[in-house]
Amino acid sequence: MYRSNEEKLTDKLIGEAVISLLKSKSPISIDRLIKQLQFMAVNAENLTRKSALEQIINEMRHDQADKRARVSYEVRDVDNVRHFFNTEGPSDDQKKH
Repeated sequence: MYRSNEEKLTDKLIGEAVISLLKSKSPISIDRLIKQLQFMAVNAENLTRKSALEQIINEMRHDQADKRARVSYEVRDVDNVRHFFNTEGPSDDQKKH
């Protein structure tokens, strides 16, 4: 409700990129979305728009790198119970105090 102009512009630009992908019948993925945003940034005539696109791209790449850095493992014990582990330890609801 109280979104800044920067947040509104970010939402608008991501929406435009997704619509472009949908119209071209391209698969929707983070990699494709980043490529579309890059295309939009290269062709942006407005400096504010270009800067916002570059910031969105950087944030998406950073988030993507964070997700790839987290390694998860699924282990089944003898009772066929699944246990999930990752590099960050158990989730907060599973940590013992």
